[in-house]
Amino acid sequence: MLTLVASNRLKPPELQRHESCRQSSARNPPQKLITPCHIFCAVLIGIINMAEIADLIKLLSLESPAPVRSAAMEYCLGVTASRSEGVDFFKTNDSILPAMIEVTGDTKYSPIAKDAWLALVNIAAMKDDKLMSKMMEGDVIAKAITAVVDKDIEYADEVCMFLGNVTRHEDAAAALVACGDTHPASEGTHVLRTLCDIFCQGPAYNSKANFHYLGHALFNVSQMAEARTQIMLRAGEGCLLQRILPFTAYQDSIIRRGGAIGCIRNCCFSSSDHEWLLGDEVSILPHLMLPLVGPEELEEDEMENMPDELQYQPPDKTREEDADLRKMLLESLLQLCASQIGRKTLRDSNIYHILKHYHLWEPEEDVRDMCTEVVEVLITPEMEDELPAGVDDLRDIEVPERYTKAKKEVEEELTQQEAKDEKPAGEETVFHVGAPEGYEVKWRPDPSVVM
Repeated sequence: MLTLVASNRLKPPELQRHESCRQSSARNPPQKLITPCHIFCAVLIGIINMAEIADLIKLLSLESPAPVRSAAMEYCLGVTASRSEGVDFFKTNDSILPAMIEVTGDTKYSPIAKDAWLALVNIAAMKDDKLMSKMMEGDVIAKAITAVVDKDIEYADEVCMFLGNVTRHEDAAAALVACGDTHPASEGTHVLRTLCDIFCQGPAYNSKANFHYLGHALFNVSQMAEARTQIMLRAGEGCLLQRILPFTAYQDSIIRRGGAIGCIRNCCFSSSDHEWLLGDEVSILPHLMLPLVGPEELEEDEMENMPDELQYQPPDKTREEDADLRKMLLESLLQLCASQIGRKTLRDSNIYHILKHYHLWEPEEDVRDMCTEVVEVLITPEMEDELPAGVDDLRDIEVPERYTKAKKEVEEELTQQEAKDEKPAGEETVFHVGAPEGYEVKWRPDPSVVM
């Protein structure tokens, strides 16, 4: 059974953090994350004594001269570049972390505050409960929200990266949602509405930032029922989810696109909202299917009742290039299949014919298996006869063995479709797919985790 997961299904936040910080540093050399000086600082971790730690904390104080505070913060940033030694260092000297959090409030010298946020990005990726507990004592979530909402801030993207990393932890995600409408920056509205509004506006809100990483934060907090309620709240000014939907096809940033798809996927777990999600008001299906649609021509009868956006694709139509995002799109469809109204809508929309061609194209076996699961539900309506009276959620029953055997039949049918569509003899089939340059997937979360 599928479960809600955080955005660590995308690129590991520790990899995101290093690449993003290097990119930022390339534009602003004094704020490099990894330098020979930082490596030297990391070597000194093992020889620094308690008296020097006390001095370091004094140097980080907002009352110390800016050049001195900058050097001290650069040292701390260098320490965070080493994951294993950094964890030990900050756990042993736990008074440094609160001092670094205070430095994020340096409003006079933004390069110093930026270094502080970069250090917190790295620490949030260390996955250490003690460090997280210490970090949460400093009201750092509220400080981050204040920084993101500031339209004049020069390091908003670094703060968004921090929120994307830290909200992988349940306590931090809960703290963000708990801010509700009480945070001063939210101006009486729920803080999620404020952050979503900034995410959607992007550089139009602050020309010095793109806010792509806010998508990761929204993805993470959408694991929580309260957050999903806010994201799908039918408010007078519109539903947040409706504003996020267009970003499933946002080609300029896989970070933004992945955050949007992950947030939508988690919302699909709410089966009581399926009728609304699939109805005309939201019309979620085209947004989930369009990244999976290719240039194949469909017969007129196959397109009957299919959403207009999915019909008559141009010959150069491409599919989502990242396998993890394609899998999340298919997981969204599978969750929609859990409810009776979802299954009926997907069958009536004839998306099965799109998935047949997609299954032929998909080069990743685990993603192809997920496609098979969706097709299996769509073409075996007799499975619903096993549902008890008053129950329409397939997740609430144990599927009988005779229906699990149907998966092999589905695979055979899809294979037959592949045989019909195969290339002429002697022509090699090559799949030119993969992630954009610089994007790497090395780690997947435990799918059994439920929050």
